[in-house]
Amino acid sequence: MSDTSPDLRSWLATLEAAGQLRRVVARVDWNEEIGAITRANLSLGGPALLFENIAGHEDTRCTKLLTSGIGSRRQIQLMLGLPEDTSDAAIVRHLKGAFRQPIPPRIVDAGPVKENIVTGDDIDLWQFPAPKWHAADGGRYIDTFCGVVTGDRVTGRDNIGVYRGMIVGRDKIAKLMVPSQGWGGHAQQYKPEPMPVAVVYGWHDVLAFCAGSPFPKDVCEWDMMGALLGRPVDLVACETVPLHVPASAEIVVEGFIDPDPATFMDEGPFAEYPGYLDGHPAPAPVLRVTRITHRNAPGVAGHARRHSAGPVERRCHGQLRPLGNRVEFVGDEWNWRYHRRMDVTGVQWHQHRGADPQDL
Repeated sequence: MSDTSPDLRSWLATLEAAGQLRRVVARVDWNEEIGAITRANLSLGGPALLFENIAGHEDTRCTKLLTSGIGSRRQIQLMLGLPEDTSDAAIVRHLKGAFRQPIPPRIVDAGPVKENIVTGDDIDLWQFPAPKWHAADGGRYIDTFCGVVTGDRVTGRDNIGVYRGMIVGRDKIAKLMVPSQGWGGHAQQYKPEPMPVAVVYGWHDVLAFCAGSPFPKDVCEWDMMGALLGRPVDLVACETVPLHVPASAEIVVEGFIDPDPATFMDEGPFAEYPGYLDGHPAPAPVLRVTRITHRNAPGVAGHARRHSAGPVERRCHGQLRPLGNRVEFVGDEWNWRYHRRMDVTGVQWHQHRGADPQDL
């Protein structure tokens, strides 16, 4: 691993040096085209794609979008600093060993994410390239490969999860919230008060890798990211919420989610990874944005849900071994897969919407 602070830019450099990044300079449309290209690329086991010419985003605050950053075995090996001939079993052993040695984050005073601080009427989420990923989606989904940060009011421990979100206004994101998930429990602690939230867009892909993994609730994802990187994650304080985010993140959106159903707005539908569509919009909590901070010339990462468990997923995604109701370790990008030792070769489950991994 590099001695420099990890971020999206160092991750892009790693991918490019290994021939695992393609820069897409042809003009592409955020309306379904990026999603279609991404899904086809993932199905073929292709490289990461950095879209640099997105219609309508030629001169917005953010003009670039990365997809497919950890969509193959080779990319997982690169993320973990492992050689190309590392077997699946060796990847699993590496993850198990790393996750048993958590490295807590450290707080720093400042970082590149503070290069630009956007307030008041200047806040405009439409400035960021959020695609409509699938034809039947209810809108433009900005939260597909991000880290949603919330804090446990009792323990002070952060939770970082990947929770989908659709732009519903220049300063509003409608969020799917499931009570059994980490931030769902935090929201219950805050009721009837609004819950502070920070959303991290564009950092090293260990963020989404760990944020999308069902760790036990007493494990902090910052510690697991540090374990994979072999160094602490440098965190900086947010501007308007009592939370911390990576100092070298590309973009951070801060705000509050009100639990009052009167404030909810329609969210969805969205084509989820098992291949189903929820079918219709439904009222959902809304993140009301109070501040945006970002680096100069920032980039973001996004993800199109790929249907079911394809061969790439079966090869490269981390595996779990449930021990009773506890998870021994986890490493995964999006589809959570549980392998239980039996007299057969293995049994796979896909997590259904709203299921708690610890209940499996």
